[in-house]
Amino acid sequence: MRNSRNRAAAAALAVTLLACGGTPATQPPGASAPPVSGASPVSSAPTASDAPAQSEAPESVAPESVAPESDAPPSGEPGATLARVAIGDNTFSPAALEVSVDDEVVWRHNGENPHTVTFADDGPDSGNLANGETYRLTFEEAGEFSYVCAIHSQMQGTVTVSE
Repeated sequence: MRNSRNRAAAAALAVTLLACGGTPATQPPGASAPPVSGASPVSSAPTASDAPAQSEAPESVAPESVAPESDAPPSGEPGATLARVAIGDNTFSPAALEVSVDDEVVWRHNGENPHTVTFADDGPDSGNLANGETYRLTFEEAGEFSYVCAIHSQMQGTVTVSE
């Protein structure tokens, strides 16, 4: 009896996990990966096992240990600012963001379902973010960079970086 309950629970878990998956989203035509530094998924209480895995990323993207969010400009870049994007249940807010070169963008997940911040052309990818987790990128070059949630393709955003 106990063995059949374990199998039933395992089957239910497998179905639930498969239902939450899905096909990775595609990027809008013409989208490209942003040149960035300091790509770093962090949570409010980071541990090695909590940090989402980084997919293959360009050499210019390097994970780093990041202190909890603050409103202070990123260290090391005089005049740089911090911009925020809230990740809700199936939305990025704001969906369109304008920043300057060397500004840092922080995406904070406030929703219930897991989401990603995934850029085109094998660009930076946050991996799955849970409620309360953040993802940070510093944009090093001007351009328009589109991103999506790889789990929910209707979630799309754009970061426009100017000199």
